[in-house]
Order: sequence, then C-alpha cells, then structure tokens
Amino acid sequence: MKVAFLHPELGVGGAERLVVNAAVALQRRGHHVTLFTAQHDPARCFDPTRDGTLDVRVHGRRLPLQIGGRLRLPAAIARMLAVGRPAISRSRQFDVIFCDAVAQVIPLLRLRTRVPIVFYCHFPDLLLTPPRTGWYRWYRVPFDRWEAAATEMADRVFVNSRFTAAALRGAFPRLRAVPEVLHPGVDVDRHTDPAASSPGASSSIVAVSRFSPDKNLLLALEAYAHLRQMMPAPAFAATRLVIAGAEDSRLRESRDTGDALQRRSEALGLGAQVVLRRSPTDAELRALLERARCVVYTPACEHFGLVPLEAMAAGRPVLAANDGGPLETVVEGETGFLRPARPDTFAEAMHRLFVAPDLADRLGRAGRARVEREFSLSAFGARLEAQLQSIVQPLQQDGQTQ
Repeated sequence: MKVAFLHPELGVGGAERLVVNAAVALQRRGHHVTLFTAQHDPARCFDPTRDGTLDVRVHGRRLPLQIGGRLRLPAAIARMLAVGRPAISRSRQFDVIFCDAVAQVIPLLRLRTRVPIVFYCHFPDLLLTPPRTGWYRWYRVPFDRWEAAATEMADRVFVNSRFTAAALRGAFPRLRAVPEVLHPGVDVDRHTDPAASSPGASSSIVAVSRFSPDKNLLLALEAYAHLRQMMPAPAFAATRLVIAGAEDSRLRESRDTGDALQRRSEALGLGAQVVLRRSPTDAELRALLERARCVVYTPACEHFGLVPLEAMAAGRPVLAANDGGPLETVVEGETGFLRPARPDTFAEAMHRLFVAPDLADRLGRAGRARVEREFSLSAFGARLEAQLQSIVQPLQQDGQTQ
C-alpha cells in the first residue's frame, strides 16, 4: 500500500511518537509511507523523521502555533489544511490517507478525493478544552460541531484505547461510526535486553511526561518527598529522582511547568537529589529508562500513554495512576503498580521497590515480556496493516472488476 500520513507537527509528544511509530511499522512491512506536516524542527523531533528513515514533506511552516497566546485550535486547523492540500494534489498516488489529531481537515479531503480516509483519535478535542461557559461557549460551538461532523465523514475511526473509545462515544452520542481500538506499539528492539541489567540495582526513580500542567509531574516530586520519610536517611540520600520530558519553549505553560518543579524541589529541600532533564534526546531518554529502579507515570485519566510501554520495553517496573489508558497496559502486581494519584500511595509503591530489589527485577522482566507479546511495533504494524488492507483491498478489487 501507499499511505499518506497527515499530522500538524512532528514534535516529540506522545501523538507524534504514535504517528511516527505507525509510519515506521508499515514501512517495515513493505509499504510506502509519506508524512505530511506543517512543522518539523530537526532539533526537536524523533529520529526516524530526521535521519532519512521516513519521507517527510513540510507545508505551511510559517503558520503560527497560536495567535496572541490563544486561538490554538484555529491555528491547528489552518496548519492541517495547509498539509492537506498537497496530499490532495497527490491523492491518486495513495491508497489510503491516515489523518490524526485534527479531524476538521477531513471534510476538505472528502470533497477533493475518493481515496479512503482513516482518522486516528487520540482523544476528542471537545473534552480537552475548558467548560463551555460565557463567550467561550459561543466561540466553541462551530468547532465542536465541525469536529463531530468531520469525524463522521472518515471511512474508519480508530482510537488508542477503550478509555478513549468510551470518551468519544460520550462526546458525540449521535456518531454513527463505531470507533475501533487500535493500541499503539513501541519498538522493543530499541532497548537493551533487561537480562543485561537489574532494575533492583538502580537508585534512580525516573518520571517521564511532557512538561505541561495536565501531566501532573508535581505528583512524582511530592511522592518522592513522602518516600524520604519512609527510608533511613543514608539510604534515601543515595537515591535520585529524575524528571524528564519534552519542554516546548514556545509555550509559556511548558516553560512554567519546569520552573515550578524546580522551585518546589528546592522548597522541599530536595534540590540536590532532583534532576530535571528538559527535552532529552531519544538516546538520553532510553538511557534514563534503562537505568531506573522504576518509571513513574503521573497523568490522571491519561488517554493511553506510551511511557508505560517504553518503560516495560526497557525492562523496568511502572508506577502509574489507576485510571485511563494505563489500566489497559500495566498489570497490577505483575508489571508494575496502579495506584490512586496521591503522593502517599505513590510513595508506598516506590518504597516497596527499594526494600525488595528482587521485586523490581521480576516486574521488569514481566513487563518486557508483555510488551514483546502484545505491544511491540511489529504487533502494532500487523494490526494496522490488517485494518488498512480491509479498507483498500475491496476498492482495488472493484477497480479491477470494472
């Protein structure tokens, strides 16, 4: 198959990682993929989009990320429309168009091409924005209706988790399309086999998320402060908390998140033991994961979450909030711990892994096996390939018959 991927910006977030992994997975299975995007900074992107592995086409790079610190959705729609135009002009070269993140571009595509369009919904934008009150309610009405209508116009709608499927049905109860769960996958081979190292021998706790207020990274810091009260002083002094994630310098809230974490760690007297790693490279992040006693994932009601999969691929136990997407990936007591998103419950789980190093090793091995079995890039690619072929092959057969 020849597949066109449309994404507004190939940065370093979870949505970008998913679309890059999807493209790589299909390419490894012998298909031809082209990524169309409006923003691609070689200094802030995933390796396959920078090193020539994937064919990346950039259109609309001058369009803003936001306008006056606001109006992000109109700006995102404008970028996707700019991305959609060249894809439409070349649509006869493709068997299917894979659109994700911004559904509003689908009507344009539908009007201008007969190529099948699939939409991958990470989470309904309707539910990612503030409550509809006052002037904001009237501002959002056309965009919310546009999103619902556009999603309906896709030939197939995929979602990243059962949690997101339920959210999509709740957000758009009149939606006739049935969202199909297509769990993302990660490249297990990127990580060292955990048999070569031991999580239980490590003294570092690693929390990974994008530097954003909604990722709740402060929870990891507060839990670490609670852990100090549960361990002998010399033992705790040997530990470290590393908070790592993408920081977008263009967004004020991203910069403020890192600064707030730094101030809070100093206020707690943990400045010497807390390390902030802002926008680490792929290689740096892999090294952090592979050297961790455990990997902490703090968002509540996360739509899916690739970090737990990356941690398990690295053979590390995962500590995550017991709701949302992690409920579909982390197995309580087998590959890690699922706990209420509170400092005391997270600290208790951290403590267990420090007093029982063999437990960390066992959970890490089980996590690696689970990802290899169910969430590898190969498994993801096979599922995606089968879904796309179920759309494309009937059309190809009809064309041959005619």
